[in-house]
Amino acid sequence: MGGRAKRILCKASGVTALATALTYAVFFLTRALSDRPFTSSDLVECFFIPIAVGMPILVFLFRQSEELKNAHAELASLNEQTRKAYQRLRLSHEIMVYTAAHDSMTGLLNRESFLEHLRDAIANREQDVLLLADADNFKQINDRLGHLRGDDALVEISRAIRMTVRHEDVVGRLGGEEFGVLLKGISLTRAMEIAEKIRRQVEAIPWRRSTPDMECLTVSIGVAAIGKDIGTAAAALERADHCLYAAKKQGRNRVTCHDPRFHCEEITVRPRQWRRRVA
Repeated sequence: MGGRAKRILCKASGVTALATALTYAVFFLTRALSDRPFTSSDLVECFFIPIAVGMPILVFLFRQSEELKNAHAELASLNEQTRKAYQRLRLSHEIMVYTAAHDSMTGLLNRESFLEHLRDAIANREQDVLLLADADNFKQINDRLGHLRGDDALVEISRAIRMTVRHEDVVGRLGGEEFGVLLKGISLTRAMEIAEKIRRQVEAIPWRRSTPDMECLTVSIGVAAIGKDIGTAAAALERADHCLYAAKKQGRNRVTCHDPRFHCEEITVRPRQWRRRVA
């Protein structure tokens, strides 16, 4: 006999015994009050009737109670399993969304996600500034040190950019060794200051100590304001890329800005000339 059946029989037997005792008590009381005699058959009936009638009913009721209790426990277990499964599903969804929007190596936004932010900024006519930063002489790193060391350099550059910009700014890896930065709600002058800080931050990466025979890491940066004359993300990228090309052409490791009043080449920040130019 299983434990469940024993529990049911014990409960039913206990209640039946109590019912039998109460039956005897009521029987003797009524006979005493009515002064009516009773026979041995009356005593037998008081004993067997509660057992014959009450015991099956009690067994049925306690069995139903046990089944309901078990069903409730199973339902609670299913609810807990469902809750945990939902949490796992939600976490998997968040991981999937994050993975789809970010570059796996640097942790920055990937090209499509960055361009989506750029399109939104242009559509909303926000006063933002676009930076395009490209690692200088990156092919030499891959050729001389290998692609794994080149990946390390990209991770270091992305970390330097992320540490320099503000929390609300958007940073993405556009492909290869090119990075995009969308500075939110900022003036062109302030954007140039941040771009120069990025350049200095990358230049300060302790690359020489780990690779003595290599030059320090540097980036060239093209800066372009997103004005009313910019209607598409492609146009904004083209403007910033033109300034980036100018920075490369002038010797790399510098910041070049687009301003409608000048050509890109006329607003160039070269290494160690920033303070004099701004003053």
